Amino acid sequence: MAKWVPLNTLAEIWEAIADQQPRALALVHGDETQDWAAFDNRAARFAAALAAAGVRPRATVALDLFNCSEYLECFYGCLKSRAASANVNYRYTAGELRALLAAAQAEVLVYHASLADRVASALTGGATGLRLLVQIDDVGGAEVPPGAVGYEQLLAAHEPAPRIARSDDDYFIGFTGGTTGLPKGVLYTIGPNTTMALRNRTVVLGEHIAPDAPVLETVAELARAGALPRSVPASPLMHSTGLTFASLPCLAAGGAVVTLQNRSFDPHELLETVQAWRVAAIGIVGDAFARPMVHALAERFAAGNPYDTSSLRTIASAGVAWSADVKQALLQHIPQVALSDSCGSTEGAFYGNRVVRAGDEPATAVFRAQPGVQVVDADRRALPIGEVGLLASPVPTSGYFNDPQATARVFYDSDGVRYAIPGDFGRLNGDGSITLIGRGTSTINTGGEKVHPEEVEQVLQQLPEVEDCLVFGTPHERFGQQVTAIVQPVTGHDPSADTLRAAARKQLAAYKVPRRIVFGAVPRLPNGKPDFETARAVAAGDAG
Repeated sequence: MAKWVPLNTLAEIWEAIADQQPRALALVHGDETQDWAAFDNRAARFAAALAAAGVRPRATVALDLFNCSEYLECFYGCLKSRAASANVNYRYTAGELRALLAAAQAEVLVYHASLADRVASALTGGATGLRLLVQIDDVGGAEVPPGAVGYEQLLAAHEPAPRIARSDDDYFIGFTGGTTGLPKGVLYTIGPNTTMALRNRTVVLGEHIAPDAPVLETVAELARAGALPRSVPASPLMHSTGLTFASLPCLAAGGAVVTLQNRSFDPHELLETVQAWRVAAIGIVGDAFARPMVHALAERFAAGNPYDTSSLRTIASAGVAWSADVKQALLQHIPQVALSDSCGSTEGAFYGNRVVRAGDEPATAVFRAQPGVQVVDADRRALPIGEVGLLASPVPTSGYFNDPQATARVFYDSDGVRYAIPGDFGRLNGDGSITLIGRGTSTINTGGEKVHPEEVEQVLQQLPEVEDCLVFGTPHERFGQQVTAIVQPVTGHDPSADTLRAAARKQLAAYKVPRRIVFGAVPRLPNGKPDFETARAVAAGDAG
């Protein structure tokens, strides 16, 4: 039995696992695989390169990368060297990238060669403060531009960095999606996030493991049982769900992370990967991923060649709504799987979770409240059960990077616990559950009445003719705003706007029913969250 060793940071945990099981599988991307020894070695070489470039603890290393093994290598290398990795949305324009690098005070940028033109434009015309510019060749034979260095050449030029003492007060940075304004860098403190990764081993393993269970002993027991987990972050690693739910807990359990190769979500690729690698856990973002999975499963079943999903134990979702009917459809195809639906925010807030198994009654936007979660008013005073208010949650984060004013608005301490109020509305119910109502910053004010778009979306998505929908406010001459919906019909269906409105009116007050309905594909970001900018442009074009 492995000896218990106190391990306080993710880097220390992963180093100990690499020492204990160097030949176990750690990373998979396409046909390329790495064992734990290689994962640790390459991360240590990246850490050495950072040190050689003069990158000090807590300096920012920006990762402008699609899902790949190198993303996790660089993340691990930053943990080793105490640098602060920061996610970059690979869809950003040159101007947006330039602004984010400045806001993050980035000293290093690691990017894929397929993004090189955008990176070059972002870095043109002024000092950036970058000490190191690193290009990962994802196109095959890409030239390295002047001023940059190839990732493989960089690793080969440095011996692995020695292991050092680290602080659990260090952090990595998670930039928000910018759906409520300019992206803000959330400081994910290493100590609390190490605890969270250990707690979430339960998610990827599909069975309870106490957060304080000895790490190496647990890994050794899983290895002896042939049960080291394998997980797939189906959503981008650049967003918190793919990284913190699907990847970090799996690695903390000594398992392997399998990343998908396609740059847009392909449910068939995901299910083929599950089948080929005997994957135990998948990380998704609500209906935007789950509905295509249901269609792919049904398609193969109808063809008489169903996917082998018998290895799956958990499908975990966070970030957007996961409809009850979609959960039920998944359970019909994968009856042994547990569907773990979590509710929270990029700020680290975790309001609640609901696990649904075959035979359970699925629900939409209703969760088991997590310990410490409160519903408060604008003055942070607790509200009675049943009243709608702002959701406040204990968080493993400390605030926003270099933004004390925004930090003071959202984060606060209560009885020695760090809380955040990101702007989500909900209510606590008498049975201990919590109902998510919606984000206050997206609330529609129509003639003085407040409408939460998520509530309307949940009603529309239950209709059999609706594949997907997005609800938001658009200008109205009389009422200030009107409720507008983009509706994507189920293939083969052609519902009218009046039919959908009549069905919605059975469950919603008249002022909540969409005045305008635009039919077409719902615009979404790579992480499954709504692309409101495009949606409003689509609605404006339709009106024109």
